[in-house]
Amino acid sequence: MSAGRRRLAPFGMLDRYVGRVFIVAYLLATLLVVGLFLVVDLAGNLDDYLKPTSDGEPTPGAKVLHYYVLQLPFLYLQVAPFVTLIAGMFTVAKLQKAREVIAALSAGISARRLLAPVFIGGFLLTIGVIGLREVASSTIGFARGVLQVELDEHLPWMVLEDVRLKDSEGEMIQLERFWPTDPALRAQTGPWARRELRGSRIEGFNAVRDRDGTWLSYSATSGVWEGGDGGSASADGAWRLLEGRLVEVGAASQDQRELRELDGAMAFTPRDAWVAWKGRNNPLDLSYSEAVSLADRDPENIQYRTLRYYLLSFPLANVVLLMVGLPFLLNYERGRGTNGMIVGFLLCVVYFATDFVTLNLGMQGQIGPVFACGLPAVVFGSLGLVLTGSMRT
Repeated sequence: MSAGRRRLAPFGMLDRYVGRVFIVAYLLATLLVVGLFLVVDLAGNLDDYLKPTSDGEPTPGAKVLHYYVLQLPFLYLQVAPFVTLIAGMFTVAKLQKAREVIAALSAGISARRLLAPVFIGGFLLTIGVIGLREVASSTIGFARGVLQVELDEHLPWMVLEDVRLKDSEGEMIQLERFWPTDPALRAQTGPWARRELRGSRIEGFNAVRDRDGTWLSYSATSGVWEGGDGGSASADGAWRLLEGRLVEVGAASQDQRELRELDGAMAFTPRDAWVAWKGRNNPLDLSYSEAVSLADRDPENIQYRTLRYYLLSFPLANVVLLMVGLPFLLNYERGRGTNGMIVGFLLCVVYFATDFVTLNLGMQGQIGPVFACGLPAVVFGSLGLVLTGSMRT
């Protein structure tokens, strides 16, 4: 094989060179964009976060620092497509500045072939963003959520009011108050400790379900989760109830008995309650698996049905914005890409604005979930295919 063919072979010299440029540009763009959004968030919220809590105690600075450390992956997930577009533009700008685009075109290498590593990188980042959301939500998502609520509401320890969720059979469960973690652990662990769903407590538990014509009414003054990590119902984890009652009302009889522990028919875990609260109050913080779980338990809820599609469609912007933005940048060689950068930035703003509008319309039920989530990707993706196909050869 000739030297020229080796350079153009998949993952050959050309691909490795352009790939390295894109990786370096992506790291710089991540620092720039995520850092900028972090500074803006700090400027807007730091003074409020440092105010004393509702019990008059000062908020530790370490607690705020802990929150922002955990917030970084989620902040990145919000701006990942923007980072990818900026990195792609930096890559093209560097190639243009060194006259390497002109050299490649003169050698018969099309712009599409030259930028293939960038587009492949965008596709891999799409998969990576989906995976990162799942991993971050399952590992640090709860601790980050606890700190966010405490800082926003100036609480010494998080307690959630009026939590409503559905069990695996789709029956409604109501909790007047829900403590996802045991406040007594605070003195033992400190603000930097990993917060888990252990020692969860509930107050004012009520639930009703229909079993073959017999109505079952569950109630309890309070309950404590004993054993397990709160993530799944198992033999080592169950709700121990105080003043629990189970009333069975049939067609011709009524029976009442004490309920010390929730049985399998009405089982739910602290994580189920936490995810249900998050889905109602901070739906965009859900992971894909959490959105699917909520949609399966409550199939009539249009918000959950929309989110299960949106959390897959939004990461596609990592590829779509590259397909639309890079062809514009290649048309401005003489101006060294300044005009193309401006066009690409405006394009990103238009995409996010369209995505925001269609998402809200979908979550309000004014348009279908699939249409709401797929419209921005289809429209801009089609435009990107046309623009990418018209790039110079």
